[in-house]
Amino acid sequence: MKTATLKDAFRILTVKQRVMIAAPVALIGSMYLAFQGFSYLLGASRGYVVGFVLYWVFWCIGLPLIFLGANGVASLYSQHSPKLVSKPWLTVLIISWPIALPFATIFLPKILTASLSAVAVSIILGVVIGITEEIFWRGLFAKLFPNNFWVGSIYPSITFGLWHLAPLSVQGTNDPGGSFSFVFVSILLGLSWSYYAQKTRSIRWCTVAHVINDSLGLAGIKWVPMLLTFV
Repeated sequence: MKTATLKDAFRILTVKQRVMIAAPVALIGSMYLAFQGFSYLLGASRGYVVGFVLYWVFWCIGLPLIFLGANGVASLYSQHSPKLVSKPWLTVLIISWPIALPFATIFLPKILTASLSAVAVSIILGVVIGITEEIFWRGLFAKLFPNNFWVGSIYPSITFGLWHLAPLSVQGTNDPGGSFSFVFVSILLGLSWSYYAQKTRSIRWCTVAHVINDSLGLAGIKWVPMLLTFV
């Protein structure tokens, strides 16, 4: 029997699957250039904000809508599989453990000194980032690669972590460990949420967890001064 090669495996993929395999690499490269370019043209603060808007609108919303349509994107929130549902404790553990990190290291130390506007912007950012990123990085891959754990979960989780190097290249992080720890933790939480999405064929609860996670990160403390540069 003839052994299948990587070329043979790639040949049986649909056009959408092939595009999605290339998409994270294209996203990382293009967004790195975008953040660098916008920061050069508009300044570091404005360039950072505009870079994220481009990322959300084109990659996280635009591409999923092109591939799945509005109804297809909405279906990502439906529970398609009973797996994990019969073990609620496991589901809670998988999707919620990342919430403890920003709660303990950022929210608790900074919440008493954070302004109301910073908290409000943090919540808004949490909703925007949580919804858009889960659609692209978890929902789209789980939908197009439902039976391929490596491409449907591992690959997007690693590239999800690496994509953060693009914005970090113009606005670093003060978190312990710097950019390396930020990327590493992003990969770990991506693996958890991708596993949930693959097993349940849904991004319902990992989206909720992502929204809470990013809201607790109090990114508004950094974003409020940057947003004020547009006023």
